Amino acid sequence: MKDLISGKNYAFDTEIGRIVLLLFAGILFFTAPGLATAADAPVYKLDDIVVSTTRNEIPVSNAAQSVTVISEDDIMSSPFERVEDIIRSAPGVYNTRHFGTQRSGVSNPITIRGAGGNRVLMLVDGVPQNANFNNSIAWVAWGHIPKEAIARIEIVRGPTSAMYGSEGIGGVIHIITKQPQKQRQTSVRAEAGTSDTYAGHGFFSQRFDDFGMLAAGGYEESDGFYMTQDPEPYEIKRHREIGKVFGKASYDLDDMSRLDFSALYYDHETGKGRKFFYDELRLGQYALNYTRQAGSGADIKGLLYYNRADKTAFQDSAKDDFASLFRREESPSTTWGADLQTTLPVADPATLTIGAAFKESSWDYDNEYVNSNRDEGAEGTQRYLSPFANMDLEFFKQRLLVNLGARYDWIRTSDGANWDDDPDAGDPYHNTYGSEENSSFSPKIGITWHPDEKTTLRASAGKGFRAPSLFELYKVHVRQGGKYFRHANPDLEPEKIWSYDVGVDRSITNRLQGSLTYYQSYAEDYIGTRVTNTYEQGGQTYKEYILDNISEVDIHGIEAELNWYPRMDLDLFVNYTWNVSAIEENQADPFEQGQYLTNDPRHKFHAGAIYRNPRIVNVTVVWNRYIDKYYDVDETTQDKDSFWSVDLRVSRRFFAGLSAYLNIENVFDSVDNEAIAPGAIYTGGVKFEF
Repeated sequence: MKDLISGKNYAFDTEIGRIVLLLFAGILFFTAPGLATAADAPVYKLDDIVVSTTRNEIPVSNAAQSVTVISEDDIMSSPFERVEDIIRSAPGVYNTRHFGTQRSGVSNPITIRGAGGNRVLMLVDGVPQNANFNNSIAWVAWGHIPKEAIARIEIVRGPTSAMYGSEGIGGVIHIITKQPQKQRQTSVRAEAGTSDTYAGHGFFSQRFDDFGMLAAGGYEESDGFYMTQDPEPYEIKRHREIGKVFGKASYDLDDMSRLDFSALYYDHETGKGRKFFYDELRLGQYALNYTRQAGSGADIKGLLYYNRADKTAFQDSAKDDFASLFRREESPSTTWGADLQTTLPVADPATLTIGAAFKESSWDYDNEYVNSNRDEGAEGTQRYLSPFANMDLEFFKQRLLVNLGARYDWIRTSDGANWDDDPDAGDPYHNTYGSEENSSFSPKIGITWHPDEKTTLRASAGKGFRAPSLFELYKVHVRQGGKYFRHANPDLEPEKIWSYDVGVDRSITNRLQGSLTYYQSYAEDYIGTRVTNTYEQGGQTYKEYILDNISEVDIHGIEAELNWYPRMDLDLFVNYTWNVSAIEENQADPFEQGQYLTNDPRHKFHAGAIYRNPRIVNVTVVWNRYIDKYYDVDETTQDKDSFWSVDLRVSRRFFAGLSAYLNIENVFDSVDNEAIAPGAIYTGGVKFEF
């Protein structure tokens, strides 16, 4: 395939890509309209509502960007508990972390359209979850919101900085939690599974006139599994213990206005395979939402939030039978912010949304050594001030829709410092850094055209950016007894990306829907890892790294999707993504030019079936396959083989209020060649609703 702008030629690496692309193109564009017969019932799947593309509720069919909405039914029928696993089968999405392996440290495991890590923005009811110091939410596998409390998950692919600012380079994943309903909903469920895993979950929701309340929570503990195939005597299983509580109170101020207050507490301990090698994390999150829907007048949304994360990483002294606790890395952080917007009709075909957002994040890192007075740490603060605007235009009785948006982000980074009075390498240091100001203007444009009732043509273009985090700017990162030593880089520049996509959605028959999208992105100052020094000492190889800006990165690909509803109780889906993420130019390290970015297979297949028959059985089966070698986390020259997995959920209601289920993750015990996974994971449970 030829890059539509630069003219550079790229080829599919296997015949699979050509076959799949031709198949989808043929179905979408050459299927005769007469294929639908009178026997076809009307499409029973309703047009989902999405808020993450324009900050206002619109039908998915009117969105110019590629959007996937995972409904409450699909969330509850998924074999998984965590959001990162529930979304793994969406088009364009790749999860680098395989189920319960708890790999990847503090890195974000989700990649969308070739952009991964902290380049994918996560929101919960509009509250940003990407912590500016190191994204601790991704580190806990995005399992902090109880499954029962989630109404839907919206996935927008492509830059979202015009609406949400930093981190929205690859896209946004937006968790929308439930609102209390008039009819009381109460449920408890208990489950047990592989590795002596036990869990309990509860949910309650009810509305009393103008007041409503919702509460959900869960607790899980597991003996875990070994992270190596042949464990040494000093190695233990990767255990975990997790507790979480989410609550929401809602009050109707009048017929048009509502006030919501939500709170979350999350606490976990996860083992990493040795007695003195484990992590602890406590989260406290609070949000106050005000919503006014005036109908013909001005709508108003206001948000005030406060997030706190206390993360502690425990490191051992050695990998042997005599290891002891060596150090504790404590990383407390706070983020608070406010967001205010108003939406009003300015003319007959136009709706205008204007607003502003503020965010401040503070981070303190302290490395405490058990048997010494060594003092090591880092700190910093970031502030964002961001006005934004969005306009939706409708023409020809809503057959043609135009979306225009822009946001200006002013970022001030201050109070930066790092110090160590006895470093593993080099001389003692105590560095302080002056204030640094950056800014970014992020525009976007989108066009949606409905030439007929069955076809939607989409095109969008825009800019995304990500400011370097406090973790990247100031933290000296040491692992494996000093074998991995990453220097801080306070001179990092913000990442920028320009992207466009064109696509078509078509109802091929009343029961078969297809989608095909081509996307192209050009990134500048992409932040990557560069080796600065390699040396031998005591028979061991030591490497020093630094985070640095990569001059130019080219990302492009194709997404294809089919959804078939052969029966009222059966949904079938298949999607395929072909993606190339290549370093075009890197002035800091010319060796990397032409290499691919890490952790993104060239070919991604997802397929599945959902059968819903409460009187007999409910079944969900999901198949994921990743083809073509792809590069590992730190070495652009080290590749990993393709792999696949199948996941299954079977449930049955026995009588009113009582149901049972069985989940099997990784049914056929397939793993990628670099991960030692626990094999097939079996979990059985019962749920009682009253």
